Amino acid sequence: MKSLSRVIWSEGMHLGPHHFQAQSRYFEDSIQFAISALWPYAWGVSGCELDPEALHNGRIAVLHARGMFPDGLAFNMPECDRLPESRSIQDLFPPTREKVLVSLAVAPRKIDQQNTGLSREDGNGFRYFAETRQLPDETTGRDERPVRVARKNIRLLLDTEDGGDWLTLPVARVMRGGSGHFLPDPSFIPPCLQISASGTLMSLLRRLIEIMEEKSAALAVRESGNRQGFSAREIAAFWFTHSVNASLLPLRHLCFVKHGHPEELYVELSRLAGALFTFALASHPRSVPLYDHRQLDVTFAALDQMIRAHLDLIVPANCLTIPLERSGECYWTGEIRDQRAFDRSNWILGVRSSAGDAAVMERTPRLVKVCSREFVPKLVERALPGLTLTHLATPPAAVSPAVETQYFAINKAGPCWDHIRQTKWVGLYIPQEIPGAEPRLQIVLDTET
Repeated sequence: MKSLSRVIWSEGMHLGPHHFQAQSRYFEDSIQFAISALWPYAWGVSGCELDPEALHNGRIAVLHARGMFPDGLAFNMPECDRLPESRSIQDLFPPTREKVLVSLAVAPRKIDQQNTGLSREDGNGFRYFAETRQLPDETTGRDERPVRVARKNIRLLLDTEDGGDWLTLPVARVMRGGSGHFLPDPSFIPPCLQISASGTLMSLLRRLIEIMEEKSAALAVRESGNRQGFSAREIAAFWFTHSVNASLLPLRHLCFVKHGHPEELYVELSRLAGALFTFALASHPRSVPLYDHRQLDVTFAALDQMIRAHLDLIVPANCLTIPLERSGECYWTGEIRDQRAFDRSNWILGVRSSAGDAAVMERTPRLVKVCSREFVPKLVERALPGLTLTHLATPPAAVSPAVETQYFAINKAGPCWDHIRQTKWVGLYIPQEIPGAEPRLQIVLDTET
C-alpha cells in the first residue's frame, strides 16, 4: 500500500523516528506513483552479468547488476549495494527440467511489521539489514561518525523454489550443456529498463537492421533500372521500399543510442510489421504478439520472425544484391553489410558490356580482378590475379537473369577472400578491354543458413 500523505510538521512537536520514516515513505511512494503512472514498465535491469566460470562449476554468482524492482526499489551492485551470496544450483536443478529461471529477490515492504533486521540473529526475511558505516561531514569532509544505514537484503532465487511473497526480478535463464555443465540461455531477454541491458536484444536489432539495409539497397538497384512508366508491381515495390526505409531510421537511432526502453523498440517493430502486412493478404495485425515485459524473449522472437518473413515478399531472402559504386577509372567498390554473405553462400558476378557476350565470356575470367577494396589497385600494379572467376552457362535459380549479361562464379579462397571478410568491402577492376562494363554482384545464400 502506498503512503501518499505528507507529515505535518509543527512547532513544539515531539519528534520520533516514526516522523522521519513516514516522511521518507511519502517521498519514495510519491515518486514511484508518478513514475509508474507515466511509464507502466519502469522496472527491470539496466545491466546484469553472471560469473561464467562459477556457472560452469555449478554455482550462480553475480558479477554486477543494476536496475529497479517492480515496487520501485533501485539497486546498483557492487558500487552501492552488496552482491547477493552465490548459490549452488546442483540440487535446485531438477533432472526433468531443461532450464531454470534465475531471479533477484527482495522482501516486500510491510506497513505494520518490522522491515529491517538489526542483526543476523533476527533472521533473513527482512527487506533491509542495519549496517554501520563511517560517514564524514559533507561540508568539511572531516569528523567521521558511525551512521546506521539500511542495506538491501537481495538474494538469488530460482523458479524451482518457493519464494513466498518476495518480489522477484528475472535476470537469467540457465540450461544444461552437452557435457553436463551449466550455461546461460542465449535466447533469454530479462525485463529491461533499456535495450542495451540484453546482448540478445541488441544482436536481434543489429541483425534486423543489416537485413533491412540490404533489402533497401537491393530494391534501389532494381528500381533504378527502369524509369519509363511504372507497372502495378513496380508501384507496390516503391511502397514496400517506403515501408522499409521509414522504419530503418528510427531503428538505427535506437541501436546507436542503446538507451531506449524495450517498449519503444516494440512500438517501432510492430509499426514495421503492420506496414509489411499490407503486402500479404493472409496476414493481419491481430497476429502480432502483445508486449509482455516479463517475457521479452517470446515477444521479440515472434515479432522478429514475422518481420523477416514479410521482408522476403518482394526481395527473396536467399539472394543479396551488393550495390557497387564506381570509385575510379575501371574500379568499383561495394560494402558487405550482411554477415550472412560470409557464411555458406555463392558469390555471383554479372557483367554486361558493349563488347558482346562472346568477348565478355572470354575476357572477364582473364582480365577482371576481384579482391578487397584496398588490395585491388595493388593487384593491378603488380599484375597479380584476384579471386578466380568461372563462367556459368546459366545463373543460379535465385538470380534473375538480365538481358545481355554473363554470370561468373567467384571462388572464395585465398588472401583476397580473407581480406574481404576482414574489411567487409569488395573491390573490382574491369579494364577498358571490356568497354561500357556494368557489373552486378549478387550473393546466393544457403537456404539452411
